Amino acid sequence: MLNAYGPGSFNDFLWIYGNSNPEIWPNIEVRTRASSAMFTQNSPSGIRSALTRFDISPVELIEWGATDNADCLFWIPAGRADTWPTLIIEAGQLDFMVVEEPSPEVVLSFLEGRLECPFFPAEFIDRAPDFESWTDESGADD
Repeated sequence: MLNAYGPGSFNDFLWIYGNSNPEIWPNIEVRTRASSAMFTQNSPSGIRSALTRFDISPVELIEWGATDNADCLFWIPAGRADTWPTLIIEAGQLDFMVVEEPSPEVVLSFLEGRLECPFFPAEFIDRAPDFESWTDESGADD
C-alpha cells in the first residue's frame, strides 16, 4: 500500500498513513501506538472475538489509515504482510468490519463500489477516484 501510494488522501476522505516524520500525524508508528494504548484501556468484546480466528489481540493491530469521520483502518498482522486482512472500526468503536483482502484491494474495492462499509458516507464513492499525496513541511513524502 505504501509503496503504491505513500501517505495521502483518497477522495478527501480516506487517509493513508506513511512512515513520515514522527511529529506528523499520518505516521503509522505513532498512530499504531495511540491505538494500542486505546485498546489496552477499552477493547470491545466483538472486536476481540473477531480477531481470535487470526490468533491476535487488538493491541497487535497496525493502524494504516483513517477517515475524516474518525473511522480507523488496521492491518491484521496474520500471515504474509502482503496478504494481511483489514479491520475497519467505526468512530467510537460502535461497529466494525473485517475485510479479508490486502489494503490496496480494500481501497480499490471501495473506490470502484464493489465494497460497501455501512458507516462510510455514500459521498465517498459518488465521484471519480482521486488521490492527493501528502507531504510534511520538509517536502519529503514517505
